Amino acid sequence: MNSDSQSTEPSESSSVVLPPHRSESLVRKIFTGADGLRAGWKVLLFFAFVFALTVFLGWLLRFAGKRNPKSSVSSMAFMHEFVAMAGVLMATGIMAKWIDRKPLSYFGMPLRNAFRSTFWVGGVVGVGVLALQLEIMHVCGWFDYGTQQLRGLEIVEYGLIWALTFLCVGVTEEGVLRGYVQRVTTDGLSALPGGWSFWMSALLYSLIFGAGHISNPGENKFGIIMVFVDGLTMCFSLWRTGDLWFAIGNHAAWDWGETFLFGTPDSGFRGQHALMAPSFHGPTLWSGGTDGPEASLLAVLSEALIFVSIAVIYRRRKFPLIANLCESQEDSSEGNVG
Repeated sequence: MNSDSQSTEPSESSSVVLPPHRSESLVRKIFTGADGLRAGWKVLLFFAFVFALTVFLGWLLRFAGKRNPKSSVSSMAFMHEFVAMAGVLMATGIMAKWIDRKPLSYFGMPLRNAFRSTFWVGGVVGVGVLALQLEIMHVCGWFDYGTQQLRGLEIVEYGLIWALTFLCVGVTEEGVLRGYVQRVTTDGLSALPGGWSFWMSALLYSLIFGAGHISNPGENKFGIIMVFVDGLTMCFSLWRTGDLWFAIGNHAAWDWGETFLFGTPDSGFRGQHALMAPSFHGPTLWSGGTDGPEASLLAVLSEALIFVSIAVIYRRRKFPLIANLCESQEDSSEGNVG
């Protein structure tokens, strides 16, 4: 009897299986998924890196030397935008290498495509569409080109400074809202059918893009709407070309054309050392008022022309979705087996 009863008792060496710790499991589910850190947390971490790096680089620049009191406003604008661009690129690089463990090209800015045909096509379309819109406004009596303000080497100097400044602006604004976060959020919503994951992300970040311009001096309500529309148009260029270089070239050229070439306001801002000194006349809805050409009703035509240009020049989607990447991996593995 004693031997039977002893045999039914668990031995000291028996392992005891404890139930999983629910709180630890819940925390893990909140922060991580099948592919590591969840997309929402990645986006927040990316923005935190952008903010911290931009502040740090700005402080470093001020610490390195006193600002030259003779520096022009355009030169100071370039330094400000360069710091912002560096912060975005560094944050993207950090997230790509240590969090996502993917190449930088996966997030829309492959360096091998920098300043190649897609960039220049975007630039030509941007400044060409702007020139067409302003000419229509001129013919209708809402815009006057004014007089030329710069001569000789001044044209080259300030034209180059503003070109570099808006190149930085293009990389910063396209990179911060249509680069890393667009890719990560699209992947995070990959359960949605077809391309809905991309377009839901595009809608979200275009709304944020428009909201980011609300505080600009001189901005008006219709101008904000057109910033949102432009955000979606640039997302369409990403969808068709597979990277951000068309959008960067288009963004930079449009801003350069407004601020330097034609001397108009740009999203409510008016730069110094412009080539021309124009004036606007008539109803704000047609002239754009203090916001600039992008707040004119004719900006709808400009955005439509940019959209059509993208659709005609780039006929097929090149932005890879998760489903496409999985299919290509399966095909390559089957090919290796065969």
